[in-house]
Amino acid sequence: MRSTEFVRVRDCACPDSPHAEEGDGVLISATLPAEGGIEAEQQMTEAQEQLRRGLLSPDAFGDHLTRKWLITFVRYGAQGWNLVDEEGSPVPFDIDDLLADWAFARPVALRAGELYQASVAAPFQTAPAKPSRNGRTRATTSRRRSPTPVPSE
Repeated sequence: MRSTEFVRVRDCACPDSPHAEEGDGVLISATLPAEGGIEAEQQMTEAQEQLRRGLLSPDAFGDHLTRKWLITFVRYGAQGWNLVDEEGSPVPFDIDDLLADWAFARPVALRAGELYQASVAAPFQTAPAKPSRNGRTRATTSRRRSPTPVPSE
């Protein structure tokens, strides 16, 4: 089982407040699942292409990625919640219901961003390897022998 973290999103609003101490919350994965990481990397690549083509300004780049990534991070990172219905039965987790309420989703999105952003951005922050000066090496790369000493007379 994946490690999860509880993100408190509000005071308990469930009938009879069964978890008044901890509040209503969402469980998120401590690490971004591969499918979410792939989607976030594709979003980065698309944003870089839009920037290159002039469709996105450098000033808007970060905001654009934040909007995309936070939804992706919640969609793939959120694993469940502790909500119960009027009878006290667990409410089935529904990612679309979570995303439909910004006040509910916001704390989850912010924590997911803190947890996942660095790992998604890391591959894009490494400088590409530098090629050799002219791409070629000398004709031979074998070790050079020192001249054979001449015997003394």
